[in-house]
Amino acid sequence: MSSKLFPPPQNEQQPAAARLAGAAAPKRGREGCWRTLEEQAEDPVFQERLYNEFPSEVEAITDPVARRTFLKLMGASLALAGVTACTRQPPEKIVPYVRQPEELIPGTPLFFATAMALGGVATGLLVESHEGRPTKIEGNPLHPGSLGASDVFAQAAILSLYDPDRSQTLINIGEIRPWSAFLGAIRAALGAQAPLNGAGLRILTESVNSPTLAAQIRDALARYPSAKWHQWDPASRDNARAGAKLAFGDYADAQYRLDRADVILALDADFLGCGPGSLRYAKDFSARRRPEQADRMNRLYAVETMPSSTGSRADHRLPAKPSEIDAIARAIASAVAGGTSATPAAQPPSQGFGEPRRSSPDQPASGGGPFRAAVQKWIDAVAKDLLAHRGRSLVVAGDHQPATVHALAHAMNAALGNAGQTVVYTQPVEAEPVDQLASLRDLVADMNGGKVDVLLIVGGNPVYTSPADLKFADALNKVQLRAHLSLYDDETSALCHWQIPEAHFLETWSDARGHDGTVSIVQPLIAPLYGGRSAHELIATLSDRPERSAYDLVRDFWKVDPKDDSAWRRWLHDGVMPNTAFEPKEVRLKPDATNAGFQSGIDNQSAIRNPQSAMSASFEIAFRNDPCVLDGRFANNGWENQSQEQTRLDRRRARTNHQRRRRAPLSRAHDSRRSVPGRRSP
Repeated sequence: MSSKLFPPPQNEQQPAAARLAGAAAPKRGREGCWRTLEEQAEDPVFQERLYNEFPSEVEAITDPVARRTFLKLMGASLALAGVTACTRQPPEKIVPYVRQPEELIPGTPLFFATAMALGGVATGLLVESHEGRPTKIEGNPLHPGSLGASDVFAQAAILSLYDPDRSQTLINIGEIRPWSAFLGAIRAALGAQAPLNGAGLRILTESVNSPTLAAQIRDALARYPSAKWHQWDPASRDNARAGAKLAFGDYADAQYRLDRADVILALDADFLGCGPGSLRYAKDFSARRRPEQADRMNRLYAVETMPSSTGSRADHRLPAKPSEIDAIARAIASAVAGGTSATPAAQPPSQGFGEPRRSSPDQPASGGGPFRAAVQKWIDAVAKDLLAHRGRSLVVAGDHQPATVHALAHAMNAALGNAGQTVVYTQPVEAEPVDQLASLRDLVADMNGGKVDVLLIVGGNPVYTSPADLKFADALNKVQLRAHLSLYDDETSALCHWQIPEAHFLETWSDARGHDGTVSIVQPLIAPLYGGRSAHELIATLSDRPERSAYDLVRDFWKVDPKDDSAWRRWLHDGVMPNTAFEPKEVRLKPDATNAGFQSGIDNQSAIRNPQSAMSASFEIAFRNDPCVLDGRFANNGWENQSQEQTRLDRRRARTNHQRRRRAPLSRAHDSRRSVPGRRSP
């Protein structure tokens, strides 16, 4: 090809070295750094080719600030910025084992038995630990309350241990102070209370089931006779306690033997999903639901206001408003007391109770009963089945039901001969069973009256969880010395003079009782991450030996022999103390409780007795503990927030129900479950 047709560029005819020799002094934009001779000569042809080859990178390549220079400057600036924010970390000595323990092998987990107290009841746990740090929580197979199972709160407790939002320092009115400063302040306050016998001293706790902690509080009350101990737990069982006292005249806990029950009636009770002994009850209940043992399968009736774990497992489920539960319970109790069903002419359904195709819930009962036809049919079948299984049936009332419903459940169990068979009564697990709402009201009244000078709040967040009409926050500001022990810096901590970080149950020593009274030693698996204090150490400040540790307090209470602690080691290994479960307690129904349960009937009860008034377009709101975050104390736990709640909604049903409610807001479909295979409906 002729060079005349395609002459080469003028700059390319001269070698780059020659052009470089005759070129002017290069610019020092790159401080003498260059990659090629063409770049150093700043050849325009080279610049054009560079742009065509890397159009997006040419600016970075030709930038006078080199990448290396930029990184050096940024690294230096970040290092200098970090110097001003540095804080001296505590010294940590890494010392190898001179004689490494035989059981400690890197990568091999160790397991320790402990317990977690929640709502006044402890659950036995088995915690997995790697190199001194707990990593996984499961149930303790040797504990009668868990039998190797665990609930959502125990599983997620490991995440709360490492929560960076936990309270990390002891604060006094916004300033970080040492523990010795708090001891000095509490000593001065107690010195002023000594001549008054502690008239201005108050202790506010949640439900206490620790024998050691209860003994400490009683010792403090003996030291200051005029002081008072108050309890408030928003997830408490006040109604269950009141129902037992209404029925028996004294507090008592019901222990259910589901492995012996053939027929079970749950009155808005989710005993398989939550509450004391739910893990044990779920295991006993499931043992009687095996299809290969059809002759031993139990049958479960559930009437409830919202979906629950128990209702989802029920053979026959009746949805009802909260105000209707009491009337249904009274109708069943009346039928059980009379030994016959409320309407003998009613026949048991063959394909589930309250089936809309067979019987409309809005149609009154043909026998002239006070309930709708479907509801009356359900009540008749339940009463008949309970009477057919005397001594092998069980009636359970939900914790949030009023005291009258609990009294009715106790009365029905007594009339059916279930007491001592499928239900056993024991003394309460809580160390001091009281009406907690009334106790909190008394405390607020004393604070408003200027009778409280020193208030120790052990756990909880009463400013947030107390009823709004009490105005607890306003009353709290009238106390001269306020101290709060808590895991988080919450609403109550913000109004207290002293905010004391609380040790996690995996960081401290304690003891706790299970639902049947079995005692477990709570042992730590790790040192307190943020220097937290336990409830034992806080209450110890009221004694003459405030420096005692939780470990010493627990061992002294159980009188452990320092020369022979083999029993103590066995308790720690097994996670339970043998022979500490409560013995059955003999209870008798009060005559007036029986009359209230069986004779009053349903004359002044809810609108369910009137089919027309039941058609009113009214809604009822039921407030329940959240199955994941409980009363809100686990709201900062990511695992709990990701857990799914019990529901029957899906997209199709939500849309259908909305349209149905818009067309006929009075209709209510009574859902039911099919019969258990191998068992006939009554």
